[in-house]
Amino acid sequence: MRARRIATLATCLFALTACETMGPPLTPPAPPPVAPVPVVTAAPPPVSAPADLAPVTEGDVTVARVSGVDVLVKRIPGADFASLQLYIRGGARDWSAADAGIERLALATATSGGTEALDKDAFARRLAALGSEIGSESRPDFSAIRAKSLASKWDETFGLLADTFLHPALPAAELELERQRQLSSLRHEQDNPDALLGLRVQEAFYRGHPFANRTIGTAESVQKIDLDAIKAHLARIRETSRLLFVTAGDVDPAHVLEQVRASFGTLPRGAYQGAPFPAVAFDRPSLTVSEKKLATNYIQGTFPAPRWSDADSPAAMVAMSLLRFRLFEEVRTKRNLSYAPGAGLRNGSTVPTGYLYVTAVDPNTTFKVMLDEARRLQNEPISAKDLAGTKATFLTSYLMGSESTDGQAGMLAEAALLGGDWKLARTLPERIRAVTPADVQAYAKKYLGRLQMVVIGDPSKIDRGLFESL
Repeated sequence: MRARRIATLATCLFALTACETMGPPLTPPAPPPVAPVPVVTAAPPPVSAPADLAPVTEGDVTVARVSGVDVLVKRIPGADFASLQLYIRGGARDWSAADAGIERLALATATSGGTEALDKDAFARRLAALGSEIGSESRPDFSAIRAKSLASKWDETFGLLADTFLHPALPAAELELERQRQLSSLRHEQDNPDALLGLRVQEAFYRGHPFANRTIGTAESVQKIDLDAIKAHLARIRETSRLLFVTAGDVDPAHVLEQVRASFGTLPRGAYQGAPFPAVAFDRPSLTVSEKKLATNYIQGTFPAPRWSDADSPAAMVAMSLLRFRLFEEVRTKRNLSYAPGAGLRNGSTVPTGYLYVTAVDPNTTFKVMLDEARRLQNEPISAKDLAGTKATFLTSYLMGSESTDGQAGMLAEAALLGGDWKLARTLPERIRAVTPADVQAYAKKYLGRLQMVVIGDPSKIDRGLFESL
């Protein structure tokens, strides 16, 4: 039995799932969205890779760098399962508009098509015999090959994971199968209003930014990617300075480091050290309306949010959790204006966003209520009772995400990759508990504004002045 993907359980606990989409909007005459203003804080790339680091253990986590590969080992004595996650840094740095989608397609083919030693069927049978799973994911900042296994089958599963990255078979038939799956996802986006909304948001928010070249690519770019391009791309990202290996389970850190060295030690180190992606900022609110005949209007306002490592990141998590609850109460429970109001953070990248979302037959009345609640968060300190309840709800959800080995490994990895320090995952509960009413209000005043509004639906029902008022 195989899994196409093993999902990372990370801190994006309340986010709506916005599918990537494609295609030109049908927009009535209106000022275009304000283009993002990039703020680049990057230094020139280094000329050599960082030196290896001797293992250091802090509590149940061991950190090391072996042959250029960063390694995090979370030891969980007695755990029946183990999670194995290989991350490849780079993301949108490694493709352009012309070949967007290549890394997702390459890794999907590599993890589903067998290896040089085991063809697709033999590879699947071996996984089934072990009771293990292997899948891949591609995101704007990084990609990952993830596996899950019984603790007793860690070695065999690690060997298979490594082979999918180092020695994939890449059969032409499998490449075509994965290509059609990717193209099917792109076509489906046009039929799903939420997915189409996600595309329009991406187009408006990341215009001129590297993230505009989506991990899924476009129909045009995916169609053009051939086997030679796949092989060349995989060869280019096989350098140890890009790699982070994270495992969680009842595993011996010393043994893990030995296996990492044996499998990846002969790869070139390279000199990869990705500069931060540009920040995104806007001078004023904007509105983009895509006309589509629907029973309701799909609405999202998006704004830049703090990064993992920013001091106000915990306040953002608390504030958006509280706002989500308030919107549900005011929009759905009290007024019955929509069944699906929402607010939250999408902080699974180094350029995170906050959002307000709703579907509404009466968009002006509904969104005015939402804007009033956003302004209330800016202008009124929250009560001690509301703050305590919001913190408790958030922490319950966060800690539930760490109940599995997959969740624990994923949290460490995202803290390291997106925040620069795995300890951010460990200290987040403490930092959440320290958030004050003043912190929440300060966050809302600083970030919750200059909304980049996108609407899919009926332009005649949209009051531009209202939608561009915050």
